[in-house]
Formats: sequence, structure tokens, C-alpha cells
Amino acid sequence: MPKIPLSVIEEIKYRSDIEDVISRYLTLKRVGSNFTALCPFHSERTPSFTVFPSTQNFYCFGCGVGGDVISFIMRIENLDYISALRYLAERAGVTIPEEIGSNGGETVSRQRILDMNRDAARFYRDSLFNGKYGDAGMKYLLQRGVPPPIIKRFGLGFAPDSFDAMSSHMHSLGYTDTELAAGFLRGVSRNTGKHFDMFRGRVMFPIIDTQNRVIAFGGRAIGNAEPKYLNSSDTVVFKKSRNLFALNFARRHCAEELILCEGYMDVIALHAAGFENAIATLGTALTPEQARLMKKYTKRVIINYDSDDAGQRAANRAIEILNEVGLEVRILRLSGAKDPDEYIKKYGADKFRLALSGSRTKFDFFMDKVTSRYNLDNAEDKISALKEITDYISNVRSEAEREIYIAMAAKTVGISETSIKNDVLFIINKKRKEKKKKEVELVHRTAAGYGDRINLDKIKELRAASCEEALLGMMMAFPEYIGKEPAGVGRILPDDFLTTFGRRAYEAITQVYEENGSFDIGALSDKFTQDEISRLVKLTLDRQNLRNDDEVFAEYAAALKREAQERRIAEEDPLEYVKRLREENKKSI
Repeated sequence: MPKIPLSVIEEIKYRSDIEDVISRYLTLKRVGSNFTALCPFHSERTPSFTVFPSTQNFYCFGCGVGGDVISFIMRIENLDYISALRYLAERAGVTIPEEIGSNGGETVSRQRILDMNRDAARFYRDSLFNGKYGDAGMKYLLQRGVPPPIIKRFGLGFAPDSFDAMSSHMHSLGYTDTELAAGFLRGVSRNTGKHFDMFRGRVMFPIIDTQNRVIAFGGRAIGNAEPKYLNSSDTVVFKKSRNLFALNFARRHCAEELILCEGYMDVIALHAAGFENAIATLGTALTPEQARLMKKYTKRVIINYDSDDAGQRAANRAIEILNEVGLEVRILRLSGAKDPDEYIKKYGADKFRLALSGSRTKFDFFMDKVTSRYNLDNAEDKISALKEITDYISNVRSEAEREIYIAMAAKTVGISETSIKNDVLFIINKKRKEKKKKEVELVHRTAAGYGDRINLDKIKELRAASCEEALLGMMMAFPEYIGKEPAGVGRILPDDFLTTFGRRAYEAITQVYEENGSFDIGALSDKFTQDEISRLVKLTLDRQNLRNDDEVFAEYAAALKREAQERRIAEEDPLEYVKRLREENKKSI
């Protein structure tokens, strides 16, 4: 099987939003922050198939099938791992390179790639101001109203429409094709095997981190070329999910609030107009990592996405993710323009500032959508609207916040606060009972250990398997625990795992992390069966609502090591093992 760099796999997944992909096959219904549907892999009447946008995974609580977007395509299209990757890559416009060494070419040092990105940024900048190459790019920027000082401040550039102009220059500075490929600056044709500049005929936007280092690039095509925007894939210095465009500037001006936009040009237009707290995601899908990054610099985020359907769907997802990290969220809807760039050009900075001051709360945003879909003068429509409203409010954790929303909803719909409050409390209690019932059922199923087709050793090593599953779940959900040595316990070793499945999973997870400096469950798809991947996804999901910290990690690791030690004693000296068990029984009595 060809070796595909993890950075390429992550790029394919980044461009293949799981909600978008699965919605082409199934009818998804939003339930809280997730989506449900009738499972396509077993017969059912009540939806148990769940999509988790925040983790980009799916899981069916009915049949136990789960995984990421790659796993879904493998199952639904009956494809092997590589074929599923190629299917998604073609759909997303990602080129899968030929095999690049045994580790995807990522042995290039972080500093080397940073140096290379700096020199590439200088080349693109110089090309923009070079009449021979950059006239088209400069004309585009000036027509879009970007003033020269802003062009210089953001380090904007232009990639000549040439297959080797950039690489020839970089070769003269001593960089090799292998290094350029590791930095996503150079590609290889699958058909001819020839190298080519990744960015050609595009206005270039350097992506700069908070330490003012160029870590990646975005390129905007001139004319109708596709894709319109081409972004660097993840490298050893750049993770799309953990960075934000223009945060290097905005962090100095965002103590009170950040303005979150969709694209580079929106941010640049706002900065040019004096709104220096504007940033953008590197794509429309906000990630929890980006939300936590914003939390470090501000307390409030104003979402200013495009007014089209795609922009509003992205805004809905962003609201949930930002709320989860404790950020105050407001939504700015601009009338008369599709995006901030166009709005400022049409109406000016002062009117934008006025619109900004009138940005609406997340509940206002939700109520606007509800009232636009239903005729509240019609009884049936009013009942349907109330059902959506009460369900929404029931998901709000703060009681005070619920009271405020109930009062606002009552006024809008024309129903008493008491009626709405009673309906909300009924839904809350119902959800609590359902959750508790599922938790009890899960405990019983897990505790039994019988009939486990994935972990065949679980019934024999029940206590050890429980510790193994907790540790594996924590490592996959929070990769910072991979390879971590728990305090007072010592390094976790493969031999500490008593089940074959647990040991295989631990070794594979550790290997992926050591080779790539990051972890993605998709990288395990060629090492485990689809059913095994489903189990690993379930272990990850099980940790989401549980306590996860260094102390818990150490406790599970210590318990696992005790079980492993007991096993060794039992194998070496059965009589001593029986003696210990008797002593433990006496103490418990």
C-alpha cells in the first residue's frame, strides 16, 4: 500500500466536511450541536446514526458502526482505504502525491520550512511589484480597493503563472524539491512525474502566526480558474485547525471583541477601514482549536460571515463551537451586500461601525430564522415554531439565560411565559431521563464484556481492558497524552496492555504520533478493520463528557500497570498469585 503523508490525509478530511459529505447520502436532522439520521448500515425506524461536526466523526448507537469521513465513504461506496481517499481527494480538489520516502518527506526540520516560507513570501512579494510578472495581481488588488500600505502590511504577493518560476528561485537559494514539497510549495504530476509550482497565477496571502513567522500561504486565482482559493496543506509548522488569518495583527486590538470573517479579502477590507480586530478562519468551518485560540485574546466574538446559505450554515456551527469554550457570541447580518468587503465599499466604514454596534445575540439570530420560516398568525405554524424554540432553549445550560430567552420568545410568539417555561422543563427532564437510561445501558454492556467481537480478550481481562479503553480514548481525544509519562507511574509500554486489541491500538496510535507530530484517526484506517475503527471512535466519544486530566490519566496508567504485574506474577508463580487474591478478599470483607 502506498504511503500517503498524514498532512495530505488531513487536507483531504479538512476539505471534506463530514456533515456536507454525509448529507449527500442521508437526510440529517440537527439535534443540539450534532446531527442524526436513519442508519444506512442497518435497518431501524428511530434515528440512531449520529454525526459529530465538532470532532468530524460519526457513530451509530444502534449497530456500533463509526469512524471519520473516510470510514463512511469506505462503507457506503464499498471502497478500500486508498480508493476512498482518492474518491474524496478528487471531490475536494486535492492531489495525492506519489510516495515521498518512508515518512512522507516530513523529516525536513521545522526551522528549514519556516526559512523556506519566509524566502517564498519575499519572492511572491517581489513578483507582485515586478511588472513582468505581477501586473495582473496588482491590478486585481487595486480594483478590489486594497491600498498600497495594506498590500505591504499584509505582505501580499503574486505567484507567476509559471510551472517553475518560484522553484527555480528557491533552488538558487539552496532549497531542494523534497524540501519544497514538504512545505506544500512544490507538487509532482501523477501522470508525468514532473515537478510543478503549487501556486501559479494567484494573488498570494502569507499566513503569519502570532510570533510573526510565515507558516503557510493562501492563493486567490485571477479570473475563473479553479479552485478559486488554494491553501497550503498542513505541514510540520502549520495546522489549519489551529491558526487564524491576521491574528498576528488583531491580537493587539481585540481585548473586548474579535470580528470573525470568512475570507482573506474581508479581513483585509476591514483592516484597511480601521477595524484591526478582524480575523478569518482558513476556510468556513471553525474548529474547537481555533475557538480556544480566540479565547486566549478576547471575551466576545462577532460573527460576520457571508449572507448566503453556506455562510449562514457556517455561522450556525460557529456559534455552537464558540459557546462551548465560553465566548460571548454576537452575529452581524449585513443587508445590501453579500460580505463585509462589499458592504464597506458600498456604504463606508461609519455605517459598518453602526451595524457593528447593532449586532445581534445568538438567540436573536435563531429567532430571526424561525420567524422567517413560519407564519405566526397560523395556528399550525405557531405550534411548529414553538416546538423549535422550546427545543432550542432546553439546550441552554444557564437557568438565567433560559429565563431571558423564554421572555423574549413569549413576546415574539404571543404565548405566556409560563406555558413556554413548562414545555422547556418537560423537554429538559425527558432528555435527562433518556441520557441516564443510555448511560445505564452503556455501563451494563461495557461491564459485561460478553460477545465482544472486536476485543476478544476483554472477557478474560475485564479490569485491564477497562483501563486500556480509558487510556486509548484519552490519547485519541487529546493527543497531548500520547507518549506522555504519567507522574509517579513511569512510561506506558506496549507490554502493559493485556488485550491484543489494546496493545495493537496503543502501538499504532503511538507510531502515527511519533511519525507525524500529530494524530488523526484516519491514519489508522489502513491498519485496522472498519469494525475496529468504529470501536476506536466509540472509545474517543466515551471520553468527551468525562473528566480528562493528568491525574485521571495517571490513575488509569497505574491501574493498568498493576494488572500487568498481577498477570506476570500469576504466570510465574500461580501459588503466590492465589495467596495474594485471598489476602485481598480478606481485606474487602
